[in-house]
Amino acid sequence: MADGKDFQYPAFYQLPPFFTLQPHASVRAKQLELWKQLISEYCSFHRLFIINLREEPLFRNAQLARQLPSEARKVLAEHLVQQQAALWADEAAKERLLVLWRSVAGWADLILQWAAENGLMGSVETVQSLMDGEAAEGQEFYGAPRELIMAALQELVRRNRATLFRGSSGSEGVKFLSA
Repeated sequence: MADGKDFQYPAFYQLPPFFTLQPHASVRAKQLELWKQLISEYCSFHRLFIINLREEPLFRNAQLARQLPSEARKVLAEHLVQQQAALWADEAAKERLLVLWRSVAGWADLILQWAAENGLMGSVETVQSLMDGEAAEGQEFYGAPRELIMAALQELVRRNRATLFRGSSGSEGVKFLSA
């Protein structure tokens, strides 16, 4: 979909009905799946982790002078969350989505692999160092928001591959555990 410079929008992005929530259930289901695919590819291409439902330019097609209405954005957001393609970045307001262009389990696997390759099993790292530390530089999760890193670490805790804790200074830490 991408040519290396600019994101290449799929052909259906140029169809005006794509920007109107379709009333027929089967057509709407297909439309929501196309939006899910588009959002995932767009966010992966641009390394976007969080989108704002009110402000995201992807929901506006200037060439068509069309935009996805706010009610349709809400329906789409709920679909993405239900399909585990996104999580709410702000559960209360429900205006920002953490887009999972890779599953939480996939992000957890990347972090665990990085920890193993760097001899960090059994050691303690700060959560902040996973997001922007020198050792994590160049990793796909480098620069990811705290919400994503914490979701991935919670997955590792669930698998008994990590322990999370809060230090006396208030900083969050993770200890990676061997299998």
